[in-house]
Amino acid sequence: MSEALREAPVHVFVYFDYICPYSYLVRPLIDTIASERPLEVVWRPLETRPELPADGVPNVGDGPDEIAPEEWERLGERGLAAGIPLYRPARIPRTHLTLQASEFARDIGSEAFRRLHEALFRAYFVHDVDIGALEKILEIAATEGLAREALEAALEDGRYTDELAAAEREAERYEIRQTPTVFFGRYKVIGAAPIDLLSETARRASAAC
Repeated sequence: MSEALREAPVHVFVYFDYICPYSYLVRPLIDTIASERPLEVVWRPLETRPELPADGVPNVGDGPDEIAPEEWERLGERGLAAGIPLYRPARIPRTHLTLQASEFARDIGSEAFRRLHEALFRAYFVHDVDIGALEKILEIAATEGLAREALEAALEDGRYTDELAAAEREAERYEIRQTPTVFFGRYKVIGAAPIDLLSETARRASAAC
């Protein structure tokens, strides 16, 4: 048995939003680390732009909370170098419903969550889909095998708004100011850090168990 398999699993919490390209870039890195050492990864929903209107806003990159066009270009190059396609979307959607949909999938099971989680990121950053629109969320979820009518009912009655509020309170408690923020045990990594830093932090957390 390898040394890694004898280690206790490291509890990892990733605070993210589906409109955050840095969250999108860090996801496959964490998957890679999880293939090398035992991690128990929990993705926590954190709505970064709750002030947006329901139909979102154009992604022009001139607001205080928006990413400038030149940064989008840099992110696209970084994604290309890592084999992760990433393009600048035309709009910034509000993800209030989107994050609730992923919580619905989580309740079904880890595989359902993984499929929808990846599909929502891919739809936004690769195919420029308005992932904040109810109809688009339902279409993506149905494609990934989730029950469309059950999800629509859950989103209409706000079944998962309490979970989003709980994650927001956690963010305040742990002084989380941006996504992604990743906790490997008690060790915090902010932003789309390189895999070497993430892997080393995971190793430190494992040693501290």
